[in-house]
Amino acid sequence: MNESRVIAAGAIIGAVAGAAVSYLFFTDRGHQLRNRLEPAVDDLRREFGKFQGTIEKLGAMANDGIRAVNEFNAARAQSSFSGTRTSH
Repeated sequence: MNESRVIAAGAIIGAVAGAAVSYLFFTDRGHQLRNRLEPAVDDLRREFGKFQGTIEKLGAMANDGIRAVNEFNAARAQSSFSGTRTSH
Protein backbone atom coordinates (compact mmCIF):
# COMPACT_ATOMS: atom_id res chain seq x y z
CA MET A 1 0.00 0.00 0.00
CA ASN A 2 1.47 3.37 -0.89
CA GLU A 3 1.90 6.19 1.58
CA SER A 4 -0.99 8.35 0.33
CA ARG A 5 -3.45 5.46 0.76
CA VAL A 6 -2.22 4.85 4.30
CA ILE A 7 -2.67 8.54 5.11
CA ALA A 8 -6.16 8.57 3.57
CA ALA A 9 -7.15 5.41 5.46
CA GLY A 10 -5.86 6.93 8.71
CA ALA A 11 -7.81 10.13 8.10
CA ILE A 12 -11.03 8.20 7.38
CA ILE A 13 -10.62 6.01 10.46
CA GLY A 14 -9.90 9.09 12.58
CA ALA A 15 -12.96 10.90 11.22
CA VAL A 16 -15.22 7.90 11.91
CA ALA A 17 -13.83 7.50 15.42
CA GLY A 18 -14.26 11.22 16.10
CA ALA A 19 -17.83 11.16 14.84
CA ALA A 20 -18.65 8.14 17.03
CA VAL A 21 -17.15 9.74 20.13
CA SER A 22 -18.95 13.02 19.41
CA TYR A 23 -22.25 11.20 19.00
CA LEU A 24 -21.80 9.20 22.21
CA PHE A 25 -20.70 12.12 24.38
CA PHE A 26 -22.44 15.17 22.95
CA THR A 27 -25.95 14.00 22.04
CA ASP A 28 -28.88 12.92 24.19
CA ARG A 29 -29.34 9.74 22.16
CA GLY A 30 -25.63 8.98 22.55
CA HIS A 31 -25.95 9.39 26.32
CA GLN A 32 -28.94 7.03 26.34
CA LEU A 33 -26.98 4.53 24.26
CA ARG A 34 -24.03 4.71 26.65
CA ASN A 35 -26.37 4.08 29.58
CA ARG A 36 -27.75 0.98 27.86
CA LEU A 37 -24.30 -0.26 26.84
CA GLU A 38 -22.64 0.18 30.21
CA PRO A 39 -24.24 -2.90 31.89
CA ALA A 40 -23.42 -5.02 28.83
CA VAL A 41 -19.80 -3.84 28.92
CA ASP A 42 -19.62 -4.64 32.64
CA ASP A 43 -21.01 -8.12 31.99
CA LEU A 44 -18.50 -8.63 29.19
CA ARG A 45 -15.64 -7.53 31.45
CA ARG A 46 -16.76 -10.02 34.13
CA GLU A 47 -16.97 -12.82 31.55
CA PHE A 48 -13.47 -12.01 30.29
CA GLY A 49 -12.25 -12.16 33.90
CA LYS A 50 -13.81 -15.61 34.32
CA PHE A 51 -12.33 -16.69 31.00
CA GLN A 52 -8.91 -15.48 32.10
CA GLY A 53 -9.25 -17.52 35.30
CA THR A 54 -10.18 -20.59 33.27
CA ILE A 55 -7.16 -20.11 30.99
CA GLU A 56 -4.88 -19.75 34.02
CA LYS A 57 -6.26 -22.99 35.49
CA LEU A 58 -5.73 -24.78 32.18
CA GLY A 59 -2.17 -23.50 32.10
CA ALA A 60 -1.55 -24.80 35.61
CA MET A 61 -2.98 -28.18 34.63
CA ALA A 62 -0.75 -28.29 31.55
CA ASN A 63 2.29 -27.44 33.69
CA ASP A 64 1.37 -30.21 36.13
CA GLY A 65 1.01 -32.65 33.22
CA ILE A 66 4.39 -31.67 31.78
CA ARG A 67 6.00 -31.99 35.21
CA ALA A 68 4.48 -35.49 35.66
CA VAL A 69 5.74 -36.58 32.23
CA ASN A 70 9.21 -35.23 32.98
CA GLU A 71 9.27 -37.00 36.34
CA PHE A 72 8.13 -40.23 34.70
CA ASN A 73 10.82 -39.95 32.02
CA ALA A 74 13.48 -39.19 34.64
CA ALA A 75 12.41 -42.18 36.77
CA ARG A 76 12.36 -44.42 33.71
CA ALA A 77 15.81 -43.24 32.65
CA GLN A 78 17.15 -43.75 36.15
CA SER A 79 15.74 -47.27 36.39
CA SER A 80 17.20 -48.10 32.97
CA PHE A 81 20.65 -47.07 34.13
CA SER A 82 20.47 -48.88 37.45
CA GLY A 83 19.16 -52.07 35.78
CA THR A 84 22.00 -52.36 33.28
CA ARG A 85 25.24 -53.59 34.75
CA THR A 86 28.50 -53.63 32.93
CA SER A 87 31.37 -55.99 33.62
CA HIS A 88 34.05 -53.29 33.78
